[in-house]
Amino acid sequence: MEKRFLLAVVLCFLILMVYQAYLEKFEKARMAPPDAKPQAEAPASVRQPEPVQAPPAPLSGETVSTAAGDWDKEPPCKEVVVDTDLYRAVFCSHTGRPLSWRLKRYENKPVSRCGLLKLFGSSPGGEAQAPPGARWVELLHGVGPQESPLALEFTTGKERIPLRERLEPDRPGLLLQRGDNPDRLSFSGRDPLGRAIRRSYTFTPDSYLVGLEIEISGIDPSIQKAGVGLSLTERIGAERRDQYTFSGFMGLVDGTLKKEKELKPKETRYYPGRVEWEGFSDKYFLTCLIPMNSPISSVKVEMTESQPGGDDGLFVSSLIYNVEDHLEGTTARLAYGFYMGPKDLDVLKSAGHALEESIDLGWFGFIARPLLVVLKFFNRFTHNYGLAIILLTIVIKILFHPLTRKQFQAMKEMQKLQPKLQALREKYKGDRERLNREMMDFYRTHKINPLSGCWPMLLQIPVFFALYKALLNSIELRQAPFVLWIQDLSEKDPCYVTPIIMGATMYLQQKMTPAMGDPTQQKIMAFMPLIFTVMFLQFPSGLVLYWLVNNIISIGQQYVSQVRSK
Repeated sequence: MEKRFLLAVVLCFLILMVYQAYLEKFEKARMAPPDAKPQAEAPASVRQPEPVQAPPAPLSGETVSTAAGDWDKEPPCKEVVVDTDLYRAVFCSHTGRPLSWRLKRYENKPVSRCGLLKLFGSSPGGEAQAPPGARWVELLHGVGPQESPLALEFTTGKERIPLRERLEPDRPGLLLQRGDNPDRLSFSGRDPLGRAIRRSYTFTPDSYLVGLEIEISGIDPSIQKAGVGLSLTERIGAERRDQYTFSGFMGLVDGTLKKEKELKPKETRYYPGRVEWEGFSDKYFLTCLIPMNSPISSVKVEMTESQPGGDDGLFVSSLIYNVEDHLEGTTARLAYGFYMGPKDLDVLKSAGHALEESIDLGWFGFIARPLLVVLKFFNRFTHNYGLAIILLTIVIKILFHPLTRKQFQAMKEMQKLQPKLQALREKYKGDRERLNREMMDFYRTHKINPLSGCWPMLLQIPVFFALYKALLNSIELRQAPFVLWIQDLSEKDPCYVTPIIMGATMYLQQKMTPAMGDPTQQKIMAFMPLIFTVMFLQFPSGLVLYWLVNNIISIGQQYVSQVRSK
Protein backbone atom coordinates (compact mmCIF):
# COMPACT_ATOMS: atom_id res chain seq x y z
CA MET A 1 0.00 0.00 0.00
CA GLU A 2 1.47 3.37 -1.02
CA LYS A 3 2.32 5.86 1.72
CA ARG A 4 -0.15 8.52 0.72
CA PHE A 5 -2.97 6.02 0.97
CA LEU A 6 -2.04 5.29 4.58
CA LEU A 7 -1.93 8.99 5.35
CA ALA A 8 -5.31 9.48 3.67
CA VAL A 9 -6.85 6.65 5.71
CA VAL A 10 -5.49 8.05 8.99
CA LEU A 11 -6.78 11.52 8.17
CA CYS A 12 -10.19 10.08 7.30
CA PHE A 13 -10.23 8.20 10.61
CA LEU A 14 -9.46 11.38 12.52
CA ILE A 15 -12.02 13.44 10.59
CA LEU A 16 -14.74 10.85 11.17
CA MET A 17 -13.98 10.59 14.88
CA VAL A 18 -13.92 14.38 15.37
CA TYR A 19 -17.07 14.80 13.29
CA GLN A 20 -18.92 12.10 15.23
CA ALA A 21 -17.93 13.64 18.57
CA TYR A 22 -18.94 17.10 17.36
CA LEU A 23 -22.25 15.82 16.00
CA GLU A 24 -23.15 14.14 19.31
CA LYS A 25 -22.43 17.34 21.27
CA PHE A 26 -24.28 19.47 18.74
CA GLU A 27 -27.35 17.23 18.79
CA LYS A 28 -27.40 17.17 22.59
CA ALA A 29 -27.16 20.96 22.77
CA ARG A 30 -29.79 21.44 20.08
CA MET A 31 -32.27 18.90 21.40
CA ALA A 32 -31.82 19.42 25.15
CA PRO A 33 -34.91 20.93 26.80
CA PRO A 34 -34.61 24.29 28.60
CA ASP A 35 -33.72 24.13 32.30
CA ALA A 36 -37.07 25.56 33.25
CA LYS A 37 -38.88 22.86 31.27
CA PRO A 38 -37.32 19.47 31.87
CA GLN A 39 -40.36 17.77 30.35
CA ALA A 40 -40.49 18.25 26.57
CA GLU A 41 -43.81 19.21 25.05
CA ALA A 42 -45.31 17.07 22.33
CA PRO A 43 -44.93 18.55 18.84
CA ALA A 44 -47.85 20.63 17.62
CA SER A 45 -47.96 18.67 14.37
CA VAL A 46 -49.08 15.56 16.22
CA ARG A 47 -52.80 15.26 16.77
CA GLN A 48 -52.94 15.30 20.54
CA PRO A 49 -55.53 13.25 22.41
CA GLU A 50 -57.92 15.16 24.56
CA PRO A 51 -57.30 15.30 28.33
CA VAL A 52 -58.45 12.22 30.18
CA GLN A 53 -61.44 12.79 32.42
CA ALA A 54 -61.58 11.09 35.79
CA PRO A 55 -63.24 7.72 35.14
CA PRO A 56 -66.56 7.06 36.79
CA ALA A 57 -66.66 4.94 39.92
CA PRO A 58 -67.17 1.20 39.39
CA LEU A 59 -70.73 -0.06 39.43
CA SER A 60 -71.94 -1.48 42.71
CA GLY A 61 -72.59 -4.82 41.04
CA GLU A 62 -68.89 -5.42 40.23
CA THR A 63 -67.21 -8.38 41.84
CA VAL A 64 -65.10 -8.09 44.94
CA SER A 65 -61.95 -8.69 42.87
CA THR A 66 -62.17 -5.14 41.55
CA ALA A 67 -62.36 -3.55 45.00
CA ALA A 68 -59.62 -1.02 45.71
CA GLY A 69 -58.19 -3.02 48.59
CA ASP A 70 -57.51 -6.05 46.37
CA TRP A 71 -55.49 -3.94 43.92
CA ASP A 72 -53.17 -2.37 46.49
CA LYS A 73 -51.30 -5.63 46.99
CA GLU A 74 -49.44 -6.93 43.95
CA PRO A 75 -49.74 -10.73 43.67
CA PRO A 76 -46.58 -12.76 43.05
CA CYS A 77 -45.77 -13.60 39.45
CA LYS A 78 -46.18 -17.18 38.39
CA GLU A 79 -43.96 -18.07 35.46
CA VAL A 80 -45.63 -18.83 32.16
CA VAL A 81 -42.94 -20.23 29.86
CA VAL A 82 -42.89 -20.16 26.05
CA ASP A 83 -40.20 -22.47 24.70
CA THR A 84 -39.17 -22.57 21.02
CA ASP A 85 -36.04 -23.65 19.16
CA LEU A 86 -34.94 -20.00 19.04
CA TYR A 87 -35.71 -18.60 22.49
CA ARG A 88 -37.14 -19.20 25.94
CA ALA A 89 -39.55 -16.48 27.09
CA VAL A 90 -40.98 -16.18 30.60
CA PHE A 91 -44.19 -14.19 31.20
CA CYS A 92 -45.73 -12.97 34.44
CA SER A 93 -49.07 -14.71 34.94
CA HIS A 94 -51.08 -11.73 36.20
CA THR A 95 -49.65 -8.98 33.92
CA GLY A 96 -49.16 -10.97 30.71
CA ARG A 97 -45.84 -9.17 30.21
CA PRO A 98 -42.42 -10.79 29.64
CA LEU A 99 -39.94 -11.05 32.50
CA SER A 100 -37.18 -12.84 30.61
CA TRP A 101 -36.29 -13.41 26.95
CA ARG A 102 -33.27 -15.61 26.36
CA LEU A 103 -31.89 -16.53 22.94
CA LYS A 104 -30.84 -20.17 22.66
CA ARG A 105 -28.48 -19.77 19.71
CA TYR A 106 -26.40 -17.01 21.30
CA GLU A 107 -24.37 -17.34 24.47
CA ASN A 108 -22.46 -15.06 26.79
CA LYS A 109 -18.92 -16.30 27.14
CA PRO A 110 -15.98 -15.04 29.22
CA VAL A 111 -13.73 -12.44 27.62
CA SER A 112 -11.04 -14.15 25.55
CA ARG A 113 -7.62 -14.34 27.18
CA CYS A 114 -4.28 -15.06 25.61
CA GLY A 115 -3.95 -18.82 25.40
CA LEU A 116 -0.65 -19.19 23.56
CA LEU A 117 0.91 -21.10 26.45
CA LYS A 118 -1.95 -23.60 26.38
CA LEU A 119 -1.06 -24.44 22.78
CA PHE A 120 2.24 -25.95 23.91
CA GLY A 121 1.04 -27.86 26.95
CA SER A 122 -1.89 -28.71 29.14
CA SER A 123 -3.18 -26.08 31.53
CA PRO A 124 -4.04 -26.99 35.11
CA GLY A 125 -7.71 -27.21 35.80
CA GLY A 126 -10.41 -26.11 33.45
CA GLU A 127 -13.33 -23.79 33.08
CA ALA A 128 -16.34 -24.69 35.20
CA GLN A 129 -19.18 -26.05 33.14
CA ALA A 130 -22.29 -23.88 33.30
CA PRO A 131 -25.70 -25.58 33.46
CA PRO A 132 -27.63 -25.83 30.16
CA GLY A 133 -29.11 -22.48 29.19
CA ALA A 134 -27.23 -20.49 31.83
CA ARG A 135 -25.21 -18.67 29.17
CA TRP A 136 -28.04 -17.88 26.78
CA VAL A 137 -28.14 -14.18 25.95
CA GLU A 138 -30.76 -12.33 28.02
CA LEU A 139 -32.45 -9.45 26.19
CA LEU A 140 -34.33 -8.04 29.20
CA HIS A 141 -31.52 -6.41 31.16
CA GLY A 142 -32.09 -5.65 34.83
CA VAL A 143 -35.86 -5.11 34.72
CA GLY A 144 -38.27 -6.34 37.38
CA PRO A 145 -42.01 -7.12 37.14
CA GLN A 146 -42.95 -3.44 37.46
CA GLU A 147 -40.40 -2.39 34.81
CA SER A 148 -41.03 -5.19 32.33
CA PRO A 149 -41.87 -4.17 28.75
CA LEU A 150 -45.26 -4.04 27.04
CA ALA A 151 -46.98 -1.99 29.75
CA LEU A 152 -50.10 -0.06 28.66
CA GLU A 153 -51.09 3.46 29.59
CA PHE A 154 -53.59 6.07 28.43
CA THR A 155 -51.79 9.27 27.60
CA THR A 156 -52.18 12.88 26.53
CA GLY A 157 -49.53 15.50 25.88
CA LYS A 158 -49.01 15.96 29.64
CA GLU A 159 -51.02 13.35 31.51
CA ARG A 160 -50.55 9.60 31.73
CA ILE A 161 -52.71 6.94 33.39
CA PRO A 162 -51.11 3.47 33.61
CA LEU A 163 -53.46 0.61 32.88
CA ARG A 164 -53.29 -1.82 35.78
CA GLU A 165 -54.19 -5.34 34.78
CA ARG A 166 -55.05 -8.49 36.70
CA LEU A 167 -54.95 -11.30 34.15
CA GLU A 168 -54.93 -15.08 33.95
CA PRO A 169 -53.26 -17.19 31.23
CA ASP A 170 -55.34 -19.60 29.20
CA ARG A 171 -52.66 -22.29 29.54
CA PRO A 172 -49.67 -22.92 31.83
CA GLY A 173 -47.13 -22.56 29.02
CA LEU A 174 -46.33 -23.25 25.39
CA LEU A 175 -43.82 -25.53 23.67
CA LEU A 176 -43.15 -25.07 19.95
CA GLN A 177 -40.75 -27.12 17.87
CA ARG A 178 -39.52 -26.80 14.31
CA GLY A 179 -42.30 -27.69 11.89
CA ASP A 180 -45.13 -26.83 14.28
CA ASN A 181 -47.83 -24.38 13.26
CA PRO A 182 -48.00 -20.94 14.89
CA ASP A 183 -49.78 -21.03 18.24
CA ARG A 184 -51.37 -18.56 20.65
CA LEU A 185 -51.01 -17.74 24.31
CA SER A 186 -53.67 -15.44 25.77
CA PHE A 187 -54.00 -13.59 29.07
CA SER A 188 -57.48 -12.34 30.06
CA GLY A 189 -58.84 -10.36 33.00
CA ARG A 190 -59.84 -6.88 34.16
CA ASP A 191 -58.47 -3.62 35.47
CA PRO A 192 -59.59 -1.84 38.70
CA LEU A 193 -62.46 -0.14 36.82
CA GLY A 194 -63.84 -3.40 35.51
CA ARG A 195 -62.69 -3.00 31.92
CA ALA A 196 -62.16 -6.37 30.26
CA ILE A 197 -58.63 -6.83 28.87
CA ARG A 198 -57.15 -9.59 26.75
CA ARG A 199 -53.58 -9.95 25.50
CA SER A 200 -53.02 -12.55 22.78
CA TYR A 201 -49.51 -13.47 21.64
CA THR A 202 -48.92 -15.43 18.44
CA PHE A 203 -45.64 -17.38 18.31
CA THR A 204 -44.07 -18.93 15.21
CA PRO A 205 -41.48 -21.64 15.94
CA ASP A 206 -38.93 -20.53 13.32
CA SER A 207 -39.22 -16.75 13.75
CA TYR A 208 -38.20 -14.14 16.32
CA LEU A 209 -41.21 -12.04 15.32
CA VAL A 210 -44.19 -12.32 17.68
CA GLY A 211 -47.71 -11.05 17.03
CA LEU A 212 -49.50 -9.18 19.81
CA GLU A 213 -53.19 -8.26 19.88
CA ILE A 214 -54.65 -6.32 22.80
CA GLU A 215 -58.39 -5.92 23.30
CA ILE A 216 -59.79 -3.47 25.86
CA SER A 217 -63.58 -3.55 26.33
CA GLY A 218 -65.67 -0.96 28.13
CA ILE A 219 -63.79 2.13 26.95
CA ASP A 220 -65.40 5.14 28.63
CA PRO A 221 -66.25 8.14 26.38
CA SER A 222 -63.91 10.27 28.50
CA ILE A 223 -60.84 8.45 27.15
CA GLN A 224 -61.95 7.70 23.60
CA LYS A 225 -60.09 10.83 22.45
CA ALA A 226 -56.96 9.92 24.40
CA GLY A 227 -53.87 8.05 23.23
CA VAL A 228 -52.82 4.60 24.31
CA GLY A 229 -49.15 3.78 24.60
CA LEU A 230 -47.40 0.41 24.66
CA SER A 231 -43.92 0.67 26.14
CA LEU A 232 -40.56 -1.00 25.87
CA THR A 233 -37.97 -0.67 28.63
CA GLU A 234 -34.22 -1.02 28.68
CA ARG A 235 -31.51 -0.45 31.25
CA ILE A 236 -28.24 0.34 29.50
CA GLY A 237 -25.45 0.23 32.06
CA ALA A 238 -21.82 1.21 31.66
CA GLU A 239 -20.85 -2.38 30.81
CA ARG A 240 -22.97 -2.23 27.64
CA ARG A 241 -21.69 1.14 26.41
CA ASP A 242 -19.09 0.97 23.66
CA GLN A 243 -17.21 3.88 22.11
CA TYR A 244 -17.22 2.16 18.72
CA THR A 245 -20.83 0.95 18.54
CA PHE A 246 -24.31 2.16 19.42
CA SER A 247 -26.55 1.11 22.34
CA GLY A 248 -29.80 2.93 22.99
CA PHE A 249 -33.13 3.89 21.46
CA MET A 250 -33.54 3.34 17.73
CA GLY A 251 -36.56 3.76 15.48
CA LEU A 252 -37.44 4.11 11.81
CA VAL A 253 -39.80 7.07 11.41
CA ASP A 254 -40.75 8.52 8.01
CA GLY A 255 -37.97 6.45 6.46
CA THR A 256 -35.31 8.04 8.68
CA LEU A 257 -33.39 6.20 11.38
CA LYS A 258 -33.78 7.95 14.74
CA LYS A 259 -31.29 7.34 17.55
CA GLU A 260 -30.91 8.35 21.18
CA LYS A 261 -27.83 7.01 22.94
CA GLU A 262 -28.76 8.61 26.25
CA LEU A 263 -31.10 11.22 27.70
CA LYS A 264 -31.06 13.32 30.83
CA PRO A 265 -33.22 12.09 33.74
CA LYS A 266 -36.90 12.97 33.13
CA GLU A 267 -36.08 14.16 29.61
CA THR A 268 -38.62 13.30 26.89
CA ARG A 269 -38.42 13.24 23.08
CA TYR A 270 -41.27 12.82 20.59
CA TYR A 271 -41.07 11.36 17.09
CA PRO A 272 -44.31 11.84 15.15
CA GLY A 273 -44.81 10.42 11.68
CA ARG A 274 -45.05 7.11 9.88
CA VAL A 275 -43.46 4.69 12.33
CA GLU A 276 -42.08 1.48 10.81
CA TRP A 277 -40.67 0.22 14.10
CA GLU A 278 -39.19 1.54 17.32
CA GLY A 279 -37.30 0.07 20.24
CA PHE A 280 -33.83 -0.53 21.62
CA SER A 281 -30.72 -1.74 19.88
CA ASP A 282 -27.16 -2.59 20.77
CA LYS A 283 -24.29 -3.93 18.71
CA TYR A 284 -25.80 -7.36 18.06
CA PHE A 285 -29.44 -7.49 19.22
CA LEU A 286 -32.70 -5.64 18.63
CA THR A 287 -35.89 -5.31 20.68
CA CYS A 288 -38.64 -3.40 18.91
CA LEU A 289 -42.36 -2.81 18.46
CA ILE A 290 -43.98 -2.68 15.03
CA PRO A 291 -47.33 -0.89 14.52
CA MET A 292 -49.89 -2.97 12.65
CA ASN A 293 -52.84 -1.44 10.79
CA SER A 294 -52.45 1.90 12.56
CA PRO A 295 -53.18 5.00 10.43
CA ILE A 296 -51.52 7.31 12.96
CA SER A 297 -48.84 6.55 15.50
CA SER A 298 -45.98 8.32 17.21
CA VAL A 299 -43.09 7.49 19.51
CA LYS A 300 -42.24 8.94 22.90
CA VAL A 301 -38.80 8.31 24.41
CA GLU A 302 -37.88 9.18 27.99
CA MET A 303 -35.39 8.43 30.72
CA THR A 304 -36.36 7.83 34.34
CA GLU A 305 -34.26 8.99 37.28
CA SER A 306 -31.37 6.88 38.53
CA GLN A 307 -32.11 4.62 41.47
CA PRO A 308 -30.75 5.39 44.96
CA GLY A 309 -28.75 2.16 44.87
CA GLY A 310 -26.73 3.47 41.94
CA ASP A 311 -28.60 1.76 39.10
CA ASP A 312 -28.84 3.67 35.84
CA GLY A 313 -32.15 5.22 34.91
CA LEU A 314 -34.60 3.23 32.84
CA PHE A 315 -34.89 3.99 29.13
CA VAL A 316 -38.59 3.90 28.14
CA SER A 317 -40.02 4.16 24.63
CA SER A 318 -43.75 4.14 23.92
CA LEU A 319 -45.55 3.46 20.65
CA ILE A 320 -48.66 5.63 20.87
CA TYR A 321 -51.94 5.02 19.02
CA ASN A 322 -55.01 7.26 19.06
CA VAL A 323 -57.73 5.28 20.82
CA GLU A 324 -60.52 6.44 18.51
CA ASP A 325 -58.69 5.02 15.46
CA HIS A 326 -59.04 1.52 16.90
CA LEU A 327 -62.52 1.64 18.44
CA GLU A 328 -65.36 -0.70 17.60
CA GLY A 329 -68.17 0.56 19.78
CA THR A 330 -66.61 0.70 23.23
CA THR A 331 -63.91 -1.88 22.47
CA ALA A 332 -60.39 -0.93 21.37
CA ARG A 333 -58.47 -3.52 19.35
CA LEU A 334 -54.73 -2.84 19.11
CA ALA A 335 -52.35 -4.86 16.92
CA TYR A 336 -48.55 -4.93 17.10
CA GLY A 337 -45.55 -6.89 15.98
CA PHE A 338 -42.90 -7.60 18.57
CA TYR A 339 -39.30 -8.54 17.65
CA MET A 340 -36.66 -9.69 20.13
CA GLY A 341 -33.71 -11.28 18.40
CA PRO A 342 -30.35 -10.97 16.65
CA LYS A 343 -29.34 -8.29 14.17
CA ASP A 344 -28.63 -10.89 11.53
CA LEU A 345 -29.16 -9.45 8.06
CA ASP A 346 -30.99 -12.50 6.68
CA VAL A 347 -33.16 -12.90 9.79
CA LEU A 348 -34.15 -9.23 9.82
CA LYS A 349 -35.00 -9.23 6.12
CA SER A 350 -37.19 -12.31 6.53
CA ALA A 351 -39.06 -10.57 9.37
CA GLY A 352 -39.87 -7.62 7.08
CA HIS A 353 -40.82 -4.07 8.13
CA ALA A 354 -37.35 -2.76 7.14
CA LEU A 355 -35.82 -4.15 10.34
CA GLU A 356 -32.50 -4.55 8.51
CA GLU A 357 -32.09 -0.77 8.77
CA SER A 358 -31.20 -1.33 12.44
CA ILE A 359 -27.76 -2.60 11.35
CA ASP A 360 -25.62 0.52 11.36
CA LEU A 361 -23.32 0.25 8.35
CA GLY A 362 -22.49 3.95 8.15
CA TRP A 363 -22.29 6.21 5.14
CA PHE A 364 -21.20 3.39 2.84
CA GLY A 365 -23.90 0.91 3.79
CA PHE A 366 -24.74 0.38 0.12
CA ILE A 367 -21.24 -1.11 -0.24
CA ALA A 368 -21.13 -2.87 3.14
CA ARG A 369 -24.30 -4.93 2.59
CA PRO A 370 -23.05 -6.69 -0.57
CA LEU A 371 -19.73 -7.33 1.20
CA LEU A 372 -21.63 -9.02 4.06
CA VAL A 373 -23.52 -11.18 1.55
CA VAL A 374 -20.25 -12.29 -0.07
CA LEU A 375 -18.69 -12.94 3.34
CA LYS A 376 -21.57 -15.22 4.35
CA PHE A 377 -21.39 -16.95 0.96
CA PHE A 378 -17.72 -17.86 1.50
CA ASN A 379 -18.47 -19.06 5.03
CA ARG A 380 -20.91 -21.65 3.65
CA PHE A 381 -17.93 -23.42 2.10
CA THR A 382 -15.16 -22.70 4.61
CA HIS A 383 -17.25 -22.95 7.81
CA ASN A 384 -14.74 -20.48 9.24
CA TYR A 385 -15.29 -16.73 9.10
CA GLY A 386 -11.55 -16.10 9.38
CA LEU A 387 -10.98 -17.98 6.13
CA ALA A 388 -14.03 -16.22 4.64
CA ILE A 389 -12.44 -12.84 5.47
CA ILE A 390 -9.21 -13.92 3.76
CA LEU A 391 -11.11 -14.97 0.62
CA LEU A 392 -13.09 -11.72 0.62
CA THR A 393 -9.85 -9.73 0.92
CA ILE A 394 -8.38 -11.59 -2.06
CA VAL A 395 -11.49 -10.86 -4.14
CA ILE A 396 -11.34 -7.16 -3.26
CA LYS A 397 -7.64 -6.99 -4.18
CA ILE A 398 -8.34 -8.70 -7.52
CA LEU A 399 -11.11 -6.22 -8.31
CA PHE A 400 -8.84 -3.28 -7.50
CA HIS A 401 -5.77 -4.71 -9.23
CA PRO A 402 -6.15 -2.54 -12.38
CA LEU A 403 -6.24 0.56 -10.18
CA THR A 404 -3.29 -0.68 -8.15
CA ARG A 405 -1.28 -1.24 -11.34
CA LYS A 406 -1.99 2.32 -12.48
CA GLN A 407 -0.97 3.56 -9.06
CA PHE A 408 2.39 1.76 -9.28
CA GLN A 409 2.95 3.15 -12.79
CA ALA A 410 2.29 6.69 -11.58
CA MET A 411 4.71 6.12 -8.70
CA LYS A 412 7.43 5.00 -11.12
CA GLU A 413 6.97 8.08 -13.31
CA MET A 414 7.13 10.36 -10.30
CA GLN A 415 10.20 8.50 -8.99
CA LYS A 416 12.09 9.15 -12.24
CA LEU A 417 11.42 12.87 -11.90
CA GLN A 418 12.32 13.11 -8.22
CA PRO A 419 15.88 14.44 -8.82
CA LYS A 420 14.55 17.34 -10.92
CA LEU A 421 11.77 18.07 -8.42
CA GLN A 422 14.27 18.01 -5.58
CA ALA A 423 16.46 20.48 -7.49
CA LEU A 424 13.47 22.84 -7.79
CA ARG A 425 12.82 22.57 -4.05
CA GLU A 426 16.42 23.44 -3.28
CA LYS A 427 16.45 26.33 -5.74
CA TYR A 428 13.26 27.97 -4.46
CA LYS A 429 13.21 26.75 -0.85
CA GLY A 430 12.94 30.33 0.38
CA ASP A 431 10.04 31.26 -1.89
CA ARG A 432 7.06 28.95 -1.41
CA GLU A 433 4.82 30.73 -3.91
CA ARG A 434 7.48 30.68 -6.66
CA LEU A 435 8.18 27.00 -5.94
CA ASN A 436 4.52 26.10 -6.43
CA ARG A 437 4.39 27.95 -9.77
CA GLU A 438 7.58 26.29 -11.01
CA MET A 439 6.36 22.83 -10.00
CA MET A 440 3.04 23.32 -11.81
CA ASP A 441 4.96 24.42 -14.93
CA PHE A 442 7.16 21.36 -14.53
CA TYR A 443 4.12 19.06 -14.38
CA ARG A 444 2.60 20.67 -17.48
CA THR A 445 5.86 20.40 -19.40
CA HIS A 446 6.19 16.69 -18.65
CA LYS A 447 2.42 16.07 -19.02
CA ILE A 448 2.09 14.66 -15.54
CA ASN A 449 -0.95 14.85 -13.29
CA PRO A 450 0.36 14.88 -9.69
CA LEU A 451 -2.98 13.44 -8.52
CA SER A 452 -2.96 10.51 -10.95
CA GLY A 453 -1.61 8.21 -8.26
CA CYS A 454 -4.15 9.40 -5.70
CA TRP A 455 -7.40 8.61 -7.47
CA PRO A 456 -6.95 4.82 -7.31
CA MET A 457 -6.30 5.15 -3.57
CA LEU A 458 -9.28 7.42 -2.98
CA LEU A 459 -11.60 4.96 -4.73
CA GLN A 460 -10.52 2.25 -2.29
CA ILE A 461 -11.21 4.28 0.87
CA PRO A 462 -15.05 3.86 0.76
CA VAL A 463 -14.59 0.08 0.41
CA PHE A 464 -12.26 0.03 3.40
CA PHE A 465 -14.68 1.96 5.62
CA ALA A 466 -17.63 -0.13 4.39
CA LEU A 467 -15.80 -3.32 5.29
CA TYR A 468 -14.73 -1.78 8.61
CA LYS A 469 -18.37 -1.14 9.51
CA ALA A 470 -19.50 -4.53 8.23
CA LEU A 471 -16.95 -6.44 10.30
CA LEU A 472 -17.43 -4.22 13.36
CA ASN A 473 -21.22 -4.72 13.51
CA SER A 474 -21.61 -8.19 12.04
CA ILE A 475 -23.22 -10.64 14.48
CA GLU A 476 -21.87 -13.45 12.30
CA LEU A 477 -18.39 -12.74 13.72
CA ARG A 478 -19.63 -12.78 17.33
CA GLN A 479 -17.79 -15.63 19.10
CA ALA A 480 -16.73 -16.98 15.69
CA PRO A 481 -13.33 -18.72 16.07
CA PHE A 482 -10.50 -18.51 13.56
CA VAL A 483 -7.42 -20.53 14.54
CA LEU A 484 -5.33 -21.23 17.63
CA TRP A 485 -5.67 -18.40 20.17
CA ILE A 486 -8.23 -16.34 18.18
CA GLN A 487 -11.57 -17.72 19.34
CA ASP A 488 -13.74 -14.64 18.74
CA LEU A 489 -13.29 -12.57 15.58
CA SER A 490 -15.54 -9.81 16.96
CA GLU A 491 -13.14 -9.16 19.87
CA LYS A 492 -9.57 -7.88 19.91
CA ASP A 493 -6.69 -10.32 19.53
CA PRO A 494 -6.10 -11.34 23.17
CA CYS A 495 -2.39 -11.92 22.50
CA TYR A 496 -1.94 -8.87 20.20
CA VAL A 497 -0.09 -11.07 17.71
CA THR A 498 -1.99 -10.06 14.56
CA PRO A 499 -1.79 -6.27 15.20
CA ILE A 500 1.97 -6.52 15.75
CA ILE A 501 2.46 -8.58 12.59
CA MET A 502 0.23 -6.11 10.75
CA GLY A 503 2.47 -3.25 11.93
CA ALA A 504 5.54 -5.17 10.76
CA THR A 505 4.05 -5.63 7.28
CA MET A 506 3.36 -1.89 7.09
CA TYR A 507 6.98 -1.18 8.03
CA LEU A 508 8.15 -3.60 5.32
CA GLN A 509 5.94 -1.83 2.77
CA GLN A 510 7.51 1.49 3.67
CA LYS A 511 10.98 0.09 3.14
CA MET A 512 9.94 -1.24 -0.28
CA THR A 513 8.41 2.09 -1.33
CA PRO A 514 10.87 4.71 -2.63
CA ALA A 515 10.96 7.91 -0.58
CA MET A 516 9.03 10.68 -2.31
CA GLY A 517 7.53 13.99 -1.24
CA ASP A 518 8.87 16.61 1.12
CA PRO A 519 10.88 15.64 4.23
CA THR A 520 8.06 16.60 6.60
CA GLN A 521 5.71 14.12 4.96
CA GLN A 522 8.39 11.43 5.11
CA LYS A 523 8.81 11.98 8.86
CA ILE A 524 5.07 11.68 9.38
CA MET A 525 4.90 8.51 7.33
CA ALA A 526 7.72 6.96 9.35
CA PHE A 527 5.38 6.83 12.35
CA MET A 528 2.45 5.29 10.46
CA PRO A 529 3.25 1.64 11.29
CA LEU A 530 3.46 2.47 15.00
CA ILE A 531 0.27 4.57 14.93
CA PHE A 532 -1.69 1.88 13.11
CA THR A 533 -0.38 -0.85 15.41
CA VAL A 534 -1.56 1.04 18.51
CA MET A 535 -4.94 1.78 16.88
CA PHE A 536 -5.51 -1.83 15.85
CA LEU A 537 -4.65 -3.30 19.26
CA GLN A 538 -8.26 -2.71 20.35
CA PHE A 539 -9.94 -3.41 17.00
CA PRO A 540 -11.86 -6.65 16.33
CA SER A 541 -9.44 -9.37 15.28
CA GLY A 542 -11.54 -9.98 12.15
CA LEU A 543 -10.84 -6.43 10.97
CA VAL A 544 -7.14 -6.75 11.84
CA LEU A 545 -7.03 -9.99 9.86
CA TYR A 546 -8.44 -8.21 6.81
CA TRP A 547 -5.86 -5.42 7.06
CA LEU A 548 -3.02 -7.89 7.60
CA VAL A 549 -3.94 -10.01 4.57
CA ASN A 550 -4.45 -6.84 2.54
CA ASN A 551 -0.91 -5.71 3.43
CA ILE A 552 0.62 -9.08 2.55
CA ILE A 553 -1.06 -9.12 -0.86
CA SER A 554 0.00 -5.50 -1.48
CA ILE A 555 3.61 -6.40 -0.64
CA GLY A 556 3.42 -9.23 -3.17
CA GLN A 557 1.98 -6.93 -5.84
CA GLN A 558 4.63 -4.32 -5.16
CA TYR A 559 7.43 -6.89 -5.31
CA VAL A 560 6.21 -8.26 -8.66
CA SER A 561 5.93 -4.71 -10.03
CA GLN A 562 9.49 -3.88 -8.98
CA VAL A 563 10.86 -7.09 -10.48
CA ARG A 564 9.13 -6.45 -13.81
CA SER A 565 10.40 -2.88 -13.97
CA LYS A 566 14.04 -3.99 -13.80
